[in-house]
Amino acid sequence: MGIKVGCATNLSGKTAIVTGSNTGIGLQTAKMLADAGAEVIMACRSIERAREAAKYASANGANKVTVMELDLSDTKSIEAFAEAFGKKYKKLDILVNNAGLNASSGYKGPKTTAQGYDICMGVNYLGHFMLTSLLLPKLLKSKDARVVALSSVTTWFGSNKYHYYYKGASKTKGNYGSSKLACLAMTVELQRRLDAAYPENNIICAAADPGFVASDIWRDFNPVLRAIAGILALTPAQGAMTSVNASSLPSIKKATLYMPFKIKMSKLFKINRSATYKFGMPLLSKVFAGFGADAMAPRAKNAETNAKLWDLSVEFCKENGIESCEAYNL
Repeated sequence: MGIKVGCATNLSGKTAIVTGSNTGIGLQTAKMLADAGAEVIMACRSIERAREAAKYASANGANKVTVMELDLSDTKSIEAFAEAFGKKYKKLDILVNNAGLNASSGYKGPKTTAQGYDICMGVNYLGHFMLTSLLLPKLLKSKDARVVALSSVTTWFGSNKYHYYYKGASKTKGNYGSSKLACLAMTVELQRRLDAAYPENNIICAAADPGFVASDIWRDFNPVLRAIAGILALTPAQGAMTSVNASSLPSIKKATLYMPFKIKMSKLFKINRSATYKFGMPLLSKVFAGFGADAMAPRAKNAETNAKLWDLSVEFCKENGIESCEAYNL
């Protein structure tokens, strides 16, 4: 298969947060980090479901796993989580911004967050930006910190006109791709700003694309697509390995995208984006399964739009009561 499941690095003494970890890729990520010795905080919207999932992630008590409530669609919940974490923990070594929402196909949930922002951009990107910003002081105290953002091949189609997907429900179906492009852009921009402000910092920002995975992201799609995904796709545990490796391997480089392939998928996307997305990803997922760095969608590295996104993100935090935080000084 080319993907060996499990964390190869000893993470004893490290503290990790995995958002949206009550199911799928997030749950597998939490379990593997915990299996490797890290103390894992499962940050989830539903405490009840997370507690059930924690039994699996903790290997029935053998691993140190804690459940904490975090609703990324509500800024008050994000602030409360960060405050509670800050009181209990001295440092943060691994932050996996895993939680994600795809408001397309059969999705029937809310179109906006509790504060009225586009639901995809709010949950996938803006919520994670606020969370990361509030946790930066704890990350800076780590001797080897990782901030891992979950990416997607939809970034090759995403718009970097992020202000179109900010306030109110999106009027197009492009909000998921744009939100994931924003996550990728933040990986680049946060690393650049951190290195400029703190040249000796020990934080590595990386992005992880899980690939074509039979995960809960498909739950609102029709049964035929779910059946195809079940046959051609990687398992959630296999898909989680990109995040696990990005969180733990010593070889991980700053501001870099990692994918579950032995080949450079970016080369195929540059030739034909549509064909690669529709056929390349599903058909090649198992054939060329592996792990490696790959080129990002070009828009993720656009300095001008990345700077505008950063300003928009800081504005979002200020609009929602965050008077000051470490990110504002970057």
